[in-house]
Amino acid sequence: MLAVIQARFTSKRLPGKALRLLGEKNLLERTINRLKQSEKISAIMVATSVEETDDPIAEYAQEIGTKIYRGDLEDVGNRLLTGAKSMGSDSFVRISGDSPFIDWRLVDQAIDLHNISEADLVSNIFPRTYPKGQSVEIIKTASLAKLCKSERTKEEKEHVTPYFYKNYNKFCIVSFTSGHNHSKSNHCIDDQTDIETAQKVVEDLTGDDLSWQELEVLFSIHRKKLEG
Repeated sequence: MLAVIQARFTSKRLPGKALRLLGEKNLLERTINRLKQSEKISAIMVATSVEETDDPIAEYAQEIGTKIYRGDLEDVGNRLLTGAKSMGSDSFVRISGDSPFIDWRLVDQAIDLHNISEADLVSNIFPRTYPKGQSVEIIKTASLAKLCKSERTKEEKEHVTPYFYKNYNKFCIVSFTSGHNHSKSNHCIDDQTDIETAQKVVEDLTGDDLSWQELEVLFSIHRKKLEG
């Protein structure tokens, strides 16, 4: 299955975060490397905008040999749709580029659920029980096309899947949970504090294949140190 990483350079809270370093690797590289460990992902694509400000992301993806698709800056749903169509993909995994610790095991679990159910959307954030930064969504391309033809708000165009959740009665959505509530935890990179915490976690990493549960232990330790 195709995995699409959506990324942009002009983050409001942390400009240029997609290429910010965590240790010796940047966020985008770490996200790609984690997904490469999946046993069920056949291709990885970075989807960014056609704006000049996103040239660094496109250039970096090309430099490391990762497929790149460039589309609308504000209508991310349409960007992902046309990107998936360009690859001939009936469905795709949607991952945010600020998720350098994404657990590929969750991705494979979601893909298995998709293959069994053929749902419009498979999600682990409806409701959210995993930490932010461990979010996985598998979207059926035809269902996204249907969504993109609907009247959407600016927020729904930017964040893509809220339309599915708000109109859950119109779609087949399959959700899976962690069994516990970790929704207040954060493994993603949104601001400078997240960078500082993640840097400490990276320093303690014993490898690139820690599960989200093992990472949660490290995040919890360093979060408390920085707060205290």
